[in-house]
Amino acid sequence: METIAVYWEPVIKTYGIMTRTHLSLVTLDLAADRLGALGTQWRDAVARSGMALLIFTRLASCGRLRLNLLADPCMAGAELPDSDGHSPRSAPPVRPETHAVELVYFQGPHFGDRYGIARAALNALNACGVAPVAMVCSGASVYLMTGPGGAFAAQEALRTSFGIPQTHESRSES
Repeated sequence: METIAVYWEPVIKTYGIMTRTHLSLVTLDLAADRLGALGTQWRDAVARSGMALLIFTRLASCGRLRLNLLADPCMAGAELPDSDGHSPRSAPPVRPETHAVELVYFQGPHFGDRYGIARAALNALNACGVAPVAMVCSGASVYLMTGPGGAFAAQEALRTSFGIPQTHESRSES
């Protein structure tokens, strides 16, 4: 006998939806076999500065990865190692690119155990015309990066699909 459980709620519970503006997304494309060494170098540079919010990778093209660092703008100016060209498949050294972004992030109960969370978030952004620059889902957390001016519109759009906790005072005012 097999048991299948499905959990669905019309408005997905969160612990709150937060925003951060005036951030930098630093990106660097590199050969996949360079990720370990360069990722360690970036981690060490970030640890010295204390300004990083998130480090993540994604597939850039065949055999290449994009290393991403979301940070306060002053971290973007820090000395981050560039690709060093040691891989036979890699191009000559490339300096990281920096892009201005804003962040919307939230956590919810059991997000890691449930399906449809990312789709609900992307559908909400699509409905309000905000295109995400990047999205990272990790355990019970969702991080959505938008271009400048997009975070607050995204936050409002997310409130249509994601509930935020209300205090006793905010419930009695309604």
